[in-house]
Amino acid sequence: MTFIDDSISKMKSPANMHIICIDITNRCNLGCSNCTRLLENQEGYWDMSLENFRLACKSLRDFPGMIAIIGGNPCMHRQFTEICKILVEEIPDKNKRGLWSNNVFKHTDLVVDTFGGFNLNPHGDKKGEMSLSEVYRRTNGKGNLYSGNSVHAPLLTAIKDLYGEVEMWDKISRCDINQKWSATVIENNGKLRAYFCEVAASFDLARKTDYGFEVVPNWWNKPIQHFSSQIKAFCPGCGAAARLKGTLDKDEVDTYTISNRDLIGISNKKNRINIEIDSTKIEIDDKPITFYAKSIEHFSTKLKRRIKNLIK
Repeated sequence: MTFIDDSISKMKSPANMHIICIDITNRCNLGCSNCTRLLENQEGYWDMSLENFRLACKSLRDFPGMIAIIGGNPCMHRQFTEICKILVEEIPDKNKRGLWSNNVFKHTDLVVDTFGGFNLNPHGDKKGEMSLSEVYRRTNGKGNLYSGNSVHAPLLTAIKDLYGEVEMWDKISRCDINQKWSATVIENNGKLRAYFCEVAASFDLARKTDYGFEVVPNWWNKPIQHFSSQIKAFCPGCGAAARLKGTLDKDEVDTYTISNRDLIGISNKKNRINIEIDSTKIEIDDKPITFYAKSIEHFSTKLKRRIKNLIK
């Protein structure tokens, strides 16, 4: 076994995660620094088709944890009402249906009726705070509700530009995204695709490549080695495991290294602030990949407890 294989063996497979996401759109009302979905590095907008969404739900029907609908802002999907209807039909247990959003807009009643778990982060936006506070109140605090701004560590600072191969793979084996976040199902150029990592899917969309796996029933119930081709394709070019110093979400700054310079052209057209860092002068930070300004300990603990109860 090589040291790369050994590192991959230490990573968490989707089957052992507490949450798996379904990314249903890249539409978003915000433009956060170092967005974990690389939304500012993608051209054009897309919404997952209703047919593909139903297939995604069916593939996760036996997953014991929570199925989280995410975007972009999922509430901006042009057929969000129909999305919720399908989710209820395919995933009968409300406690397994999660929503990750920064603003639910006109959908408060629908959201309260459909979902049993929440990650509600308005990123300091006042309208978003009002919208999400109402959801949180009416659902008796089922999930996370954050206030204030968040700090996002950069994803475009490719770890292969910062460390030697052995150290790089050691850090990848302990990546926050893999250990604490989620696998995902996403629509890639109209095709439904599965990924061991939600951020890996974002890189695939941004580069207009397709390393995703076909979405079939129980695709997630495989050992992590099954996803080795994705891990080798995406992890060295991602900055999540490097844990560099982050940027306040509202500053709309993207930090990158040379290996991801090709992705900056799109965000330049959107008047983003793009900063290429010197790989010899990096600032390491011990904070998680996304650091929430307020409420993280109280609300995160409650949500984690609820999700763990699902998979007992």
